[in-house]
This record gives sequence, structure tokens and C-alpha cells, in this order.
Amino acid sequence: MISSEILAQLSAIVGADNMSSDEKSLTSGSRDCYYFSPVLVPQLDNKIADVIVRPQTQVQLKAIIQLAVSNNIPVTPRGGGTGNYGQGVPLAGGIMVNTRRMDRLIDINAEHALVEGGASLWQLEKAAREAGGELRMFPSTITSSSSAGFITGGSGGVGSIEWGMLSEPGNIRSAKILTIEAEPREILLDTPEKLEKVLHNCGLTAFVTEVDFALAPRTEWHQYILAFDNIDTALYAGEQLAYDDSLHKRLCSVMEWPIPACFKPLVNRGACPEGKSLLFLITELDPNALSPYIKSLGGTTSFYQPPEPGPSRGFQIYDFTWNHTTLWAMKADPQLTYLQDGFDRERFHEQVRLRKEKYGDQIHLHIEFLKVGGQVKPGGLSIVRFQDRDQLWDIIDYCETIGIRIANPHTHFLDDDPRWYNDQFLNAKQEWDPHGLLNPGHLKALEAEV
Repeated sequence: MISSEILAQLSAIVGADNMSSDEKSLTSGSRDCYYFSPVLVPQLDNKIADVIVRPQTQVQLKAIIQLAVSNNIPVTPRGGGTGNYGQGVPLAGGIMVNTRRMDRLIDINAEHALVEGGASLWQLEKAAREAGGELRMFPSTITSSSSAGFITGGSGGVGSIEWGMLSEPGNIRSAKILTIEAEPREILLDTPEKLEKVLHNCGLTAFVTEVDFALAPRTEWHQYILAFDNIDTALYAGEQLAYDDSLHKRLCSVMEWPIPACFKPLVNRGACPEGKSLLFLITELDPNALSPYIKSLGGTTSFYQPPEPGPSRGFQIYDFTWNHTTLWAMKADPQLTYLQDGFDRERFHEQVRLRKEKYGDQIHLHIEFLKVGGQVKPGGLSIVRFQDRDQLWDIIDYCETIGIRIANPHTHFLDDDPRWYNDQFLNAKQEWDPHGLLNPGHLKALEAEV
């Protein structure tokens, strides 16, 4: 528990209106989207902060960090709370710092956007488009995600088929951080090597206070949903479109039936024909230009939307892709969950066939095509009918034996995935958070489970 004296000092820093300590606010404000995992729910449901503070300036944030360090109090950063692995859950209680009121759009033109860490990605996208640019990539949770939350908790999203992942050099121009020390240091990270220490850090190495995003040229996007008789033909069509470098696109996603049956707003629009697997495509091509592709691939157009006039977000098909697919599936059936699959492009169809033969309708395919290291590849956010933890770990183990790399979303230990959490990352945490107060409990390499 945090003493009344500490609470009074926090109130002096941010103001009483920018603090919460009642049970309802603490419970809702301490959670992210870990409920996507039935394994994590019982582990994390009772983990809450002792107080939530909402700094409005970087001066206030620095004072909060100083107070926490001087009193050995754990501190956890929070943006939009849209992470899926419990990485934003305060396992040791302490101070939860919600940065959403640090939301200035500092400098935006057609080529870049410099913003504070709490800035809304959707507000950023609107401002960028007014300046002649747009975000290179964003999560399907764009309306609720924050800028720092995205680069520290995400890895890619809508647009990654064209621009690759966040970690690709040039996508993030720089980030500014505050260290967790008695005298917090402000450090500018402006090279790929430096940025590696905060990209996908899940709030474990430092507070990200500013982000400078490289932007893409503004494009007027056409949105399509194409229906196919079975998943094999849908996957083939997805590959033809995804691997065609001459086709400018923002999204190419494939869903195996019955996943589309979960998309009630699309079902009501007639976009999800019974029994059909679907391909979601966002491209610059209008229907006349795209029709030869569609005809040659054997699909039919079940939904089309032209570019939105004006600044309104309107109806977006990406609201049913990436991890929004999982959300819609879980709304339709709470027994469903998901896995994150990394397929081998050359063995993709073999891997899909082998897994389907072994697990049948326990798994249904959801594929997002994305660029990794300059090459477009199929990545999976497959929907799984959950039985128990042993079933999930059995599927994960089998996938690894056939070359499907799984980023396990059912553990809150971030270093269970060594692709992200290497020695450079761990060294950065030790340098910038020497007392281990920043979001403790999420790294096996440094601390015991809380």
C-alpha cells in the first residue's frame, strides 16, 4: 500500500483531479486486453495499482518518477491499455502512470509527425492526412491506442504489408525517453540500434515521452472484401495480391470460414456469404482497375467501399482484421482465443495442411500478409477453440516442430519470446531502470514471478 503522505505528494504534482484511488477506477485502469487469453485471466485479474496518476506535462512525469525512486515504489506506464499479454498490468501494485493527457502534436508535415507519447494515433492520422501524409502502419485499435503505447507494445499492423514492421529502419525516426532514476535522464534515441531498446519494450526499459513517426504519402484507399469457396483458394488469391509489388496496398488479410460468421456488422451488410472464406483488401485501385485481378483469382466482391470524403473515419474493414478479428470471435463465442503464427513463406501451404490434419476444427486460419526484412510473408493470428492450457502448449510445441514460429500470447513473461528480448534489451533495462522499479514481474531473466 502507498502511504497517505505519498498520495498527498502525488496530488501536489498532478492535482487531485488527475488521480484515482477508488477500487472501480483502479480495477479498470490496471487492466489491458489480457482477457484475450483464458490462461492469463486467472493469473492477472487480481493485480491492480495502488493509485493511478495522469500527468499532463513531462515535468510532472519526471517528478512522479523521482518520487517513486526515492521511496522504492514500483511504477507502471499505461497508454490506451490495448496490449494483449498483460504487459501493462502492475504486478507489484504501486503507481500506474496513465500518459494519455501528455498528448501534444508537436510538429507534423507530409513526411513526419513528432508527438508526445500519449497522443492518440487516430488524432495523429487525421492531422497527418490534412498535411498530405498518413501513418505508415497502425494497429486495428487505432481509435484508442496511444503513440508510445503503439511503438512499445506493438510490432506492426495495417500498412505493414507495404512498410514492414515498426522495427524496420526508418519507420520510427526517433524517440525520447525518461529513465527511472533518482534524477531521471532525458535521452534521445535516434538510430536503429538505440531504438531497438524501446521498440516493443512493453513498458519495461524506460518511459517514452515523445515519438517521431515517418509518414507515408496520403493515399485515397479503396476497401474490398472478396469471397471464395474455400480457404485454399482464398489463400492462393491472398498470395497473388500480397506478393505483387506493383499493387499498392495497405491491407491483405484472409479469414477461414466460420470466422467471418462472427463479424455481425459485416454479416448484416451481406459481406460474409455463408460458408465462404474471405479476403480483406485495402488498395489504391478502383473497381475497374482491380476487376481483372478478381476475375483471375476466382473470387466475388461481397463488399466495396470507395475512399472516404473529408476527415470522417467512416466504416473501415480493418476493424475486423489483425487482433480485432480475435475480439469479434470472442464476442461470438467466449471459448475462442488465438495464437500468433510465423509461417515459412516457402513451406506455408505444407505447414497449414499438417496442422489442419492434426488439429482439425480446433484451429481456423486468420492470415495477415506483412513485410519482414523486405519480403512479404504470411503471418497468422489463428483462432483456437480453447480446451485448456495443455492443449495450447501442445499446439505451440507441434507448430515449432513443423517450422511455424509461435509468439505465445498466453504468457505475461516477455522474455519467453527471445526474438524481442535479447541482451541489448536487458542491458538497457539495467542501465535505465537500475532499481528494477519499472513494471516489475514481466521478465524471467531479471526477477521472480510476482
